Amino acid sequence: MNYSTQLNAQDYRQRRQDKERSRQSNVPAQPSTREDNLAERKRLDFILIAVSAGVVLGLILLAPPYYSSNDVSRWSTIYSLAERGTFNIDETPFPASIDRVQINGHFYSDKPPLLPTLLAGECLLLKKLSFGRLSFRNSPESVVRIILASVNLVPLVIFLGLFSRLLDRLAPDPWIRAYTMVAAGLGTFLTGFSITLNNHNIAAFSLFFALYPAFLIWCEGQRAGWLFAVAGFFAAFAAVNEYPTGAFLVALGAGLAWKARRQFLIWFLPFALLPIAGHIWTSYLVTGDLLPAPTHLDAYVFPGSYWQIAPISGRLMGSLGIDNLYEPWPVYLFNMVAGHHGILSLSPIFIFTLMGVWSSLRSRGSPLRAFAALTTFVTLVLIVFYTFFFPNRVYGGMCCGLRYLFCLIPLWLLMLPEGLRGKTTHPWFRGMALAFLLISATSVFYCVRNPWSRPWIHEYLHSIRWIDY
Repeated sequence: MNYSTQLNAQDYRQRRQDKERSRQSNVPAQPSTREDNLAERKRLDFILIAVSAGVVLGLILLAPPYYSSNDVSRWSTIYSLAERGTFNIDETPFPASIDRVQINGHFYSDKPPLLPTLLAGECLLLKKLSFGRLSFRNSPESVVRIILASVNLVPLVIFLGLFSRLLDRLAPDPWIRAYTMVAAGLGTFLTGFSITLNNHNIAAFSLFFALYPAFLIWCEGQRAGWLFAVAGFFAAFAAVNEYPTGAFLVALGAGLAWKARRQFLIWFLPFALLPIAGHIWTSYLVTGDLLPAPTHLDAYVFPGSYWQIAPISGRLMGSLGIDNLYEPWPVYLFNMVAGHHGILSLSPIFIFTLMGVWSSLRSRGSPLRAFAALTTFVTLVLIVFYTFFFPNRVYGGMCCGLRYLFCLIPLWLLMLPEGLRGKTTHPWFRGMALAFLLISATSVFYCVRNPWSRPWIHEYLHSIRWIDY
């Protein structure tokens, strides 16, 4: 039984009870108020979406054009494509970034190239529509803020709108719905990182834009071809922006192929190939072969490179800080989950996600069981990859959260209402949940001073000299 069927059954029982009470008291039966209640909750959702959008837009307008070598590397590519017609970043108005490689005597960004290429196209469109006024040469800060709004703010608003529609199925309880919407709008690092150009936000939003049609296909039995096409395109777009989310693409594709093989082959697969083809093509334009820049380790070896490896120690020659860490895996894993960069310590709202996943996996009849399994699989794959198979254990470098896992936030939010279900009647539980939301929001808004800085727990431990990086 899917969520819509369950809600219809609840509505039917409520109408029967209303009619029985009215018959016994000789009062004319009143129409069910469920639709009115749902409409009221949606109006509250729209208010929250407007507030979240206003907060993010204000922060974008206040933010400097760039923060660190990470976003400078991406802006340099966008500038070079829009103003110089080349991927090389030899001559840009931005400071030299450490996140670069040298190929055939030219410097290139080592970031995934497809997104900067698309944003360079947006920059050229702005320039054309404004008759040259909106360009990096004439009004660079305006261009930066417009692009940031288009790539971070607009997807956030769409995400929140679609997530509100999912909550019609997932959270019939008004308190759980309000809590989850506030968490989605103001309680995750997707809000905090909206003020800087990065690949993590767009990967997270793309993952959700694949997750939404997959939910309709899996839980509600819909089989429209466009749902499979959208799921395939955005799952692949997430993967080409955040490479390890290829695990999500593979798992989602396998599940939808099992559900509806014909639609998978006709719609999901061809549309998934489009972003992959774009990524391969732009990688070829940068490196001269089909592999992206980070796979060319020799391209990081050049005079002044930050990423050169000392042959004897195997550590970076250009850094003594967090980028040169390689902590024991138990320490690293603890800090990733519950330590200074911890998923649960910085964003304790996701403790309820764990509870929701556990509840759904244990219930054979749960419509969310497959999504709980998907969440568990992809989360474990990324944690294992970054703990044991990534070249270094550096928590994503100097950043205000575990940015490598931001792409999974939509999956975690999907399972959050299930963790709250049946428990919010207890005042002590509501108080605890609100305290978790307060801590999560504090982590987010501490981040907006500079997303590429230490999170507050890390900063505190560093200030009392418990850690020296």
